[in-house]
Amino acid sequence: IRWFRPRRLMDPEGFQRELGVIPDSFVHNPSESLVATWNRLAAGALDRIAPLRPLRGDRSRKAPWFTEELREMKRQKRRLERRWRASKSESDRTLLRAFIIYLFNQIYIP
Repeated sequence: IRWFRPRRLMDPEGFQRELGVIPDSFVHNPSESLVATWNRLAAGALDRIAPLRPLRGDRSRKAPWFTEELREMKRQKRRLERRWRASKSESDRTLLRAFIIYLFNQIYIP
């Protein structure tokens, strides 16, 4: 299970209120202690204003038409595009355009 904090609940002013004033007694502590205290206080404040919630897995279903073959073709297209952008050569551009036409024909023309 993956957890997340809803962005709509994140409120900077509310976070400041929940965090409160950090006591002056912490100022003379070693830096490791200050960091640990800050992390504990900040995590507690975040948990109060925007508690962690489980991310439901049913939203990330794969589209039935997006097959492994199509995924590989898109990877190949991106590879060709990166090669053309790096080299700026006309031959790489021609290869990319030809592959895009091939990809379009595979997807849209039965």
